Amino acid sequence: MQINSVLGPIDTKELGSVLMHEHVVCCDWSMRMAFRDKWFEYDKVVEIAVAQLKKAKEQYGITTVVDGTAVNLGRDIELIREVSEKSGVHMIASTGMYFNEEPYLMGKPIEYVTDLMLEECEKGIEGTGILPGIIKSATDVYGVTELNENLIYMASEIQKKTKLPVFAHSCSYKETGIQQLNEFERNGVDLSRVIIGHSGDSNDINYLEALLKRGCYIGMDRFGDDAKNSLENRVNTIYELCQRGWIHKMVLSHDFSAYIDWADHSWQKTKTADWLNLDVDYTYVHRRAIPLLLDKGLKQSDIDILIKDNPRNFFEGR
Repeated sequence: MQINSVLGPIDTKELGSVLMHEHVVCCDWSMRMAFRDKWFEYDKVVEIAVAQLKKAKEQYGITTVVDGTAVNLGRDIELIREVSEKSGVHMIASTGMYFNEEPYLMGKPIEYVTDLMLEECEKGIEGTGILPGIIKSATDVYGVTELNENLIYMASEIQKKTKLPVFAHSCSYKETGIQQLNEFERNGVDLSRVIIGHSGDSNDINYLEALLKRGCYIGMDRFGDDAKNSLENRVNTIYELCQRGWIHKMVLSHDFSAYIDWADHSWQKTKTADWLNLDVDYTYVHRRAIPLLLDKGLKQSDIDILIKDNPRNFFEGR
């Protein structure tokens, strides 16, 4: 089966080891345009991202990265393509919208926005001919607001018409994953085509099994974000779910960005950092988490299920 990468269709057999939710860049376009190199240097960002991804590929065998940057997270499709070309890593781009209560979305017929998204799925993103390989959806701390309900409906309509799978950003401590699955199901989406992302922020086995019993995948995909959940807890939760028979329904990742302009991050800090030797980067799962999972008793064949088989099966609709 073939799926869309930013360099063209690839066979799912070529996916190899996959990080199911990362970003090259999350950076506000308005700030980029207003402040130029003080906020974002295109060529330097490419240099950093390429070096980090080459390290991940050469040292840990990572061959595919799903870029979860939605339209309103600062998606830069030309940059993603250039990084993929220069790093040799397959990159899969996202269509869809984040959960933000954006003024430019409020009050617009959701069919209008849906048609815009469908056009890029059919003809390519920003006139490049690059087709997305996954749909980004999101519900966070605010829950399913009126706008968010519309955006989930939009993602549902795109999924049904294009057959692309969905990655749904969730807020685990608010258990929004349940709300999202309810909306997707009400809209007629096959829940096996959905990942409830950031589920790894939770150690509530009852909540996580409530998601899994609906038939979806769950994203254990914020490794390195200890403020939301510690490495030890994340590993213990994955191991417990494996023991309960859910190994075939989890995918691993970091939600890492080569550059992100949120919170206290800044371009000055990023470009002057030792960015090839960060503690948290695209290799953290392989450097830190997988050894702990093996120490707990998982076998290498189990790890291959989590990082190779499950992503492939998800994209193949199994």
